[in-house]
Amino acid sequence: MLKRIMIAMITIFFATAANADFKYLESGFGITFEGCDYDKLVNLKNGFVWECSEYGYTYHYGSMTVIEVNGNTKLCDGDLEEAIKNYPDDDCYNGTLHKWR
Repeated sequence: MLKRIMIAMITIFFATAANADFKYLESGFGITFEGCDYDKLVNLKNGFVWECSEYGYTYHYGSMTVIEVNGNTKLCDGDLEEAIKNYPDDDCYNGTLHKWR
């Protein structure tokens, strides 16, 4: 229930129109993340890999969340609640989500 409320809140907050598109994917726990560098791969431990397309440093241990709002996709530190607080700029990184084969 809390996730549904949070999704509704972020959709309203980031929407420029009433039909904002919001998606998210939480990683598995136990990720040691030391920021992004161009073309760096981050194993999200849930069958997906994030390919960084920018440089930025932060240290985080735990889970990561990929958030997409109206086509703008970012990898953010933490679970969904933390990621929403960080989106789009604080400890969030541009890149591409890939399905691990």
